[in-house]
Order: sequence, then structure tokens, then C-alpha cells
Amino acid sequence: MLQEPQRCRRTLPALSGEQHPQRVRLHRNPHPGLCQGEVRSPILRAALLGACVLGLFNSSATAKPAAPESEIVIRERTFIPAVISLTKDELVTLIIKNEDHDLHAFVPLLLFQGLNVMVTGNSAPEFNETGFARVLIPPRGQAEIRFRPGTTGRFFYICDLPGHNMRGEIIVAPDSS
Repeated sequence: MLQEPQRCRRTLPALSGEQHPQRVRLHRNPHPGLCQGEVRSPILRAALLGACVLGLFNSSATAKPAAPESEIVIRERTFIPAVISLTKDELVTLIIKNEDHDLHAFVPLLLFQGLNVMVTGNSAPEFNETGFARVLIPPRGQAEIRFRPGTTGRFFYICDLPGHNMRGEIIVAPDSS
């Protein structure tokens, strides 16, 4: 004789405020008196509560500190500020925001040669045999370039699109420590 699957009875409030029993069908339930979503074990309850209190389910508990940020804004075919300063061997995120209605390019001359660079945002990065070459930034778009400057000195960057004549400078200073 076939046995009917075990069912769980729960009393749920009806829309009118009256109580009525509702059946919930359970599959492969390890405990005959346990309804779906119910935790019976006091040890498991304590472990879940402890994990929540300690923040083990919080992603910020294991997050790495953010790298310092430097921002360049493109407005009216001008890089603002025209000069930024960075520190050698310090991880940095360079954020380039295009506030113009035109497409622009950020072309760093010599700064990124041989460096590991991570480019994100809604821009289009271009690479060549020496590494990162340039990034095209759409109107109202931005690029985030994360890198660690490996050489001190003065490095220029331009927008190489015809007629734009935009130029800026990045100064990489030695580590002060």
C-alpha cells in the first residue's frame, strides 16, 4: 500500500482575519515534524545567530581598503586639473570623467609602458605591444584606470582626436618613506 507523503499543517491568518489550516507539501524532509523553512536544532540556530552577529555574512568584513583616487574631468575640451601628482609604487585609481558631448581619448605617453593596468568603466581601452595605449571615453562616460606607477618623472597625456588639442601632465614623485 502506498503511503501519502507527509504534510505539514500550519495555521495562517486568512484575509478576513479568521484562522484556517493550510497544507504545505514537503519533499525529502529529514524530520517528520519539521515544516519547510523551520530550524529545530538549537545548535544550528545558535551558529546562524552567531555568524550574523559576528558579521560573517557581511561582505565588507573581508573587503580590501580602496586605493587612493585621482580624478580628471574632461569639460569643454580641457583636462581638469591639467596637472596631477602621484606617488611611485602606490596603488592608485585614476578616474577620467567625460562631461562633454563629444567622444574623447585619454592617451598617456610613456606612463603605462610595462605596467599592469586594470581599466573599467564604460570606455574602450586599447592596448599595443608595450601595454596600455589609450582609452576612448564616450560622452558622459568615464574610465577607471587602476595601476601602480613604477617610474618617477613627468608624464604627459593627450586627447589624440583630430582638432581637440587637449594636454595634461602626471607627476610621479618618489615614495616619501
